[in-house]
Amino acid sequence: MARRKLSMSLIVLIVAATTLVSGTYAWFLVGGFAELFDLGFDVIEAQGGIQIQGSKGTAFKSKGGESTDWGSYLDRTNFNDGEILAETGKYDPVSSANGSTFYKVGLEGNYFKSLTPKAGTDYNDFTIKVRSDNDQQINAVMKISMEGDQEALNAARISVTYDGNTTIYAANDTSASAVNTDALPDTTVYDTTGDCIINSGDDGFSGGYVATQTCTKLTDSGSGKYEVEHALNAIPANTSSKTVAVRIWIEGNDADCTGEKLSQKHLGVTITFGSAED
Repeated sequence: MARRKLSMSLIVLIVAATTLVSGTYAWFLVGGFAELFDLGFDVIEAQGGIQIQGSKGTAFKSKGGESTDWGSYLDRTNFNDGEILAETGKYDPVSSANGSTFYKVGLEGNYFKSLTPKAGTDYNDFTIKVRSDNDQQINAVMKISMEGDQEALNAARISVTYDGNTTIYAANDTSASAVNTDALPDTTVYDTTGDCIINSGDDGFSGGYVATQTCTKLTDSGSGKYEVEHALNAIPANTSSKTVAVRIWIEGNDADCTGEKLSQKHLGVTITFGSAED
């Protein structure tokens, strides 16, 4: 198979956010981010390329171009409702040990209790189908970059699922504790430590259904920016396709995500598909 090189930038996703957290309320209970969400999927094809499709089964041939089944540009209209936060929406804190199943917790009388998370309302959870633009399989890399205020970066998580494998990315953590149940008894775990997260210092911690969240650290490239390249191997020819699932959330059981630590902080996320060779 001849060597082929993808363009330097195939898809771009930018998330700009500023927190609305105030006071020392339980982090789980506060609308965490006022979201200024700008989706700009921009494809430039070079010596070969990739075609993309949103979850609605549609795309655009180019920015401002004709609507089609497969194309080089996606905007919000190409995605199903309930996947991406509205432009005026807010992140609410959620928790996930595996990067694909999410839970939410609140405090009532200093006891933790289960709430119901909602994709597209509390966090972003969207899918993109990818395929080659011809009859040859290709490889690519998904380039992920987070930047902003350190407090928000410490709390943020991004997961990528491709070919049945999910990787959770974080700015600083290699592991953390995450809530792993939607049936937390209302009077089992008491916030003894007063930090609004479930940890070993809390009375009833053993009944808290907390699991280890394994993270891959983004590389600190300086100036408040963290980056990584996620391999997307064996993108199929144009007779088939594969799905990339992307989830962006603020980890509610992270010690950096409580009280005033996130007040008026900025978080930006950029995702691009970059060049690779067969």
